Amino acid sequence: MTYDENYILSMAYVPEQIPRLMSFLSGGKPSLINKKYLYIKGKNWIIFIGYPLDKSSDLKELEFSIKEVIESIKPETLWLLTEEIPPSLEKKFIKLEDDYYYKIDLENLKINRRLIKVVQKVSGKLKVIIEKKYTDQHRELKDEFLKNRELSPNVKRLYIDLPEYIKKSEKTFLLSSYTPQGKLTAYYIVDMEAKEFSSYLIGCTSKINYIPYSSDLLMYELINISQKEGKSYVNLGIGVNEGIRKFKEKWGGIPFLKYKTYEYHRFNYF
Repeated sequence: MTYDENYILSMAYVPEQIPRLMSFLSGGKPSLINKKYLYIKGKNWIIFIGYPLDKSSDLKELEFSIKEVIESIKPETLWLLTEEIPPSLEKKFIKLEDDYYYKIDLENLKINRRLIKVVQKVSGKLKVIIEKKYTDQHRELKDEFLKNRELSPNVKRLYIDLPEYIKKSEKTFLLSSYTPQGKLTAYYIVDMEAKEFSSYLIGCTSKINYIPYSSDLLMYELINISQKEGKSYVNLGIGVNEGIRKFKEKWGGIPFLKYKTYEYHRFNYF
């Protein structure tokens, strides 16, 4: 079971295939099995990324790889992220989430004219900055945002943990919008480590320092930055809820890959 970060990043198509990011968020160690599947190993657990790096759709091979990891490492718990679970494993795993990844196809993107006009208007009111320092303003906005939103525990953890990751990854940064008075109105955390895509990891807007369409301006800038960096698409993550889904769709986001998560416990051993 070898591990080649450059190879993985050259083949990755979802954020969970970014080894450094997953290692930081989980506290585990990345590994690669059969040159196809990334997994993260902790003390007594595994996170298995069931999206093959070569984009094949061989459920038998996925089943074999999962069983190989379980039998060789014997984790107490294994979490599986996948498009489809092999039928033979369904009774062994508990289903947790069912969603889609969304992406903006930069090679065929046509932004709605109304959105362009909105962005042009708000760009006269705000300044967008790429920055690495997570300030007190970012922290206060994060607290405000989490207080007023219904989010799953996993998504909340991203808002809490990702600011520290910015310090550890050269290709992760804040995309922030400020008023002329220096008030933060919105920010994104973006990762550019994968070869083919940029990752929109999290984003939030302020109700206290509210400027309409702040988040639209940031998305427009993210698209421009991603195009300049030669990315094929922006990975917007999963739909999460109706409001977030509609925002992603408004910017040309399309569902392109099923996202399902499962949990396995040792007492269900094969």
